Amino acid sequence: MMSRKAASRRIAQLLRDYRGSAKDVMTDADYPPDDPHNIPGVYFIVEYRDWGHGREPDRVKIGKSDDPRLRLANLRTGNSAELDLEHVIYEPDNGRRRALEAELQHRFLHLRVAREWFRWTDELSDYVSTLCREQCWERRYL
Repeated sequence: MMSRKAASRRIAQLLRDYRGSAKDVMTDADYPPDDPHNIPGVYFIVEYRDWGHGREPDRVKIGKSDDPRLRLANLRTGNSAELDLEHVIYEPDNGRRRALEAELQHRFLHLRVAREWFRWTDELSDYVSTLCREQCWERRYL
């Protein structure tokens, strides 16, 4: 089995070379089917202030990356809070990914805490949950 970083590079290369659909690329044998969030796109990383039982989400980072799992690992370095990758909106094109990130950050501007960090409210939680129900299921079972 290849590493996540290698799988991300493989997906990016397949997308550049392939003229078919993203679905065909994502069902490639080298794509990690057990991890629908390891795809290039706009991510939602949730921060939990209290570790362990009864933890409550505090903030969420809305950002973009070719490799959201690697980005999560980088954010965890030197951060005392627990971080989880909640969802990724698939977008292989960097320009469209940047535009989508800006659109989402503007949509939730009223919840902004600092730069790309936003308060994790019911509004944002419902939005992300709905996306994941629709998109993650499709990626797992296509």
